[in-house]
Amino acid sequence: MRTNNFKDTLKAAVRVGGILLFGGVVAWGQQQVNLTAGPADITMPDGTVVHMWGYSCGAAVTGATATCANLNPAAPLATTTTPAGWTPVVITVPTGQGLTINLTNNLSFTPTGSTPNPVPTSLVIVGQLGGGLGTPGAFTASPDHTNAQPLTWPIAGDAPGAPLTGVGTPPAQGPRVQSFSTEVAAGATTALAWTALRPGTYLIESGTHPSIQGPMGLYGILVVTTAPVGGAAGTAYPAVGTVPAVTYNAEVPLLLSEIDAAQNNAVSTAVNTAGFNETRVWSGQPGGCGNPSSGTGVYQTCYPPAVNYSPLYYLFNGVAFDKTHASNSLFPALPVAAPGTAGTLVRFVNAGLRMHVPSIVGAQTGTAVAPATTPPSGFSLIAEDGNPLPGVPRVQSEVFMAPGKTYDVMVNGPAANAPALPVFDRQLSLSGNATARDAGMLAYISVNNAALPASPSIVLPTSVAANPDNYNSLTPCSATPCPALTVSHPAKGLIANDVNVYGVKVSTPAGCSAGVPCALPHGTLTLNANGTFTYVPSATGTHPDSFVYQANGTGPTATVTLGAAPLEAASGITVGNKTYTSNATSLSIKPAGVLSTPWDACTPTVANPCHDRDAAGYPLTVAMSTGNAPVASGGLTLTMDPNGDGGFTASVSAAGTYTFTYKAQNSQGTVSSSTARVTLIFPAPTGLAVSVVDGKTKASIRDYRWVIEEDRTFYVNPACTTNPPPAGCPTA
Repeated sequence: MRTNNFKDTLKAAVRVGGILLFGGVVAWGQQQVNLTAGPADITMPDGTVVHMWGYSCGAAVTGATATCANLNPAAPLATTTTPAGWTPVVITVPTGQGLTINLTNNLSFTPTGSTPNPVPTSLVIVGQLGGGLGTPGAFTASPDHTNAQPLTWPIAGDAPGAPLTGVGTPPAQGPRVQSFSTEVAAGATTALAWTALRPGTYLIESGTHPSIQGPMGLYGILVVTTAPVGGAAGTAYPAVGTVPAVTYNAEVPLLLSEIDAAQNNAVSTAVNTAGFNETRVWSGQPGGCGNPSSGTGVYQTCYPPAVNYSPLYYLFNGVAFDKTHASNSLFPALPVAAPGTAGTLVRFVNAGLRMHVPSIVGAQTGTAVAPATTPPSGFSLIAEDGNPLPGVPRVQSEVFMAPGKTYDVMVNGPAANAPALPVFDRQLSLSGNATARDAGMLAYISVNNAALPASPSIVLPTSVAANPDNYNSLTPCSATPCPALTVSHPAKGLIANDVNVYGVKVSTPAGCSAGVPCALPHGTLTLNANGTFTYVPSATGTHPDSFVYQANGTGPTATVTLGAAPLEAASGITVGNKTYTSNATSLSIKPAGVLSTPWDACTPTVANPCHDRDAAGYPLTVAMSTGNAPVASGGLTLTMDPNGDGGFTASVSAAGTYTFTYKAQNSQGTVSSSTARVTLIFPAPTGLAVSVVDGKTKASIRDYRWVIEEDRTFYVNPACTTNPPPAGCPTA
């Protein structure tokens, strides 16, 4: 009944006041925050000014304990002549409270000598029900598809398999959603209510034209928590049943996002152009709003096509890293003086339209487990999209974050006087405008006033030493061409045991060039500058060979000796049985596959690691020669990787247990004397039943299958798809 009374009160207030800026908090726990959506600018590290739209916190509501703050505390403040700089916001609400956001829409743009262009907006908290979510606030008419080509509507044109004829007749198109929640008109203020907030971290974003208003910067973070107070740990997620509460000493929100300056500035140009229409569909055809020849009053009077979204700036909390002002990307964990043992909670939120993979460098989590003396490296996954993760927290060094995803992770507080923890995107969004390096999605987490890491002092040694090398790895050969000895990794090459050597060349015999085959007494050598090389014996048998290389152009020299490798006996190759269980009728095992999978019923020890191996250390492959190739049991379709790397693909037509056998072969060509058996178990299907319910009403949804059609409005002539295209094609 309280919810109904609140709705009645809210409706009455709307009828009487129109503009709501509540002065007090409803007694039963409905917190209030004043928020404004409006235009702003941001200056990027390279000096580019990008037009943005964003949220700004209004005056605090008397009696409310909910807070609203800028995620970028260094964002420029408003002056009498310039608006405030753009920054996302974070709203924090105590656990167990509801929330009312009084959203004021200042998105109104007045072109010179023209009437204002109002832009409606709305607000969605992803993962929370309220604010009108589920009841679209506005619709726009579907674009006109009259006379569309048949390829656009294949199900409504010719019969399947029949030739394409004439013009397609599209099916009736319903209106398109403009706002996915309660829409707020430009110049208006509307109260948006969420009556039962769940604890956790959530993305706030615009629900109106999300592909436009989201990238323009209308996003932020909602945190619902019991914050730490007076040295007492906070509670991120209360205990539920036998599952204990998640407590923490300090927290830091980190919002990941991107900026496509070209799209943002095109949107800003459109809304500041006389004749702009919110619902007009972009078209580059003559007379369309995307064609410069259409003239004033038509050109640039619609939003640009969001399909061209190409971000070139990447941000944490609205800040693109600038190595000349690194302190702007130092974000403190609050409260500052929180040395407790509960840990620091990092709240990751991806507000962008691209996947990001944040990683915290040098972080530790949990406690040390003997015999280790330090805690595990990485962070513990606590919650995903506001949902606590069950069981023992997983420890990872990075986490995949799709657009709209949120993750809460826990790290230990660094030791006293330790530097701040770097956090960056392993997706490598580390550039600014595709040119500036050491930029982009990089920041630092400051716990207990930790400062930025100091630049290291590097003292380069001056001595150079080239040390002799021995490679007793030549394979005995009975017929040419003989197997080559290839050292392809610099860590195994000539420089690996040298000191301050950055390049090598052949000194003896004379006249050899880097990367070019060079004749030795018993073979041909190709030496690369990084110390890797290939040697091919020129005669049967095994003949030792040698050459001399010189370091750093004119530096010291060293001798390399190439000798015969002892031929491994077949008994020196050990293989064992192993078992795989599939969840489908097919199974794909990637390299090194059977060669590295632990053996059945085997406990690893130092002497017996319980996987296939060669006693002399030669690399193994699956033998594929006649008489040694894998043999599959009946009913099993088996395909081994052609290079013998141990990977395979198996499929069956019925549930059951199947097997195949194989032998291993080392790099000398020796095949194991024993055979390993691989058991594949394909269990019967579980018959899992799926129940889908409406998120708001919990009513059962029985028809949850949708048909996804490809929108092929732009006709592609199949005769013009070759490269180069035939004569007569548009790009010929």
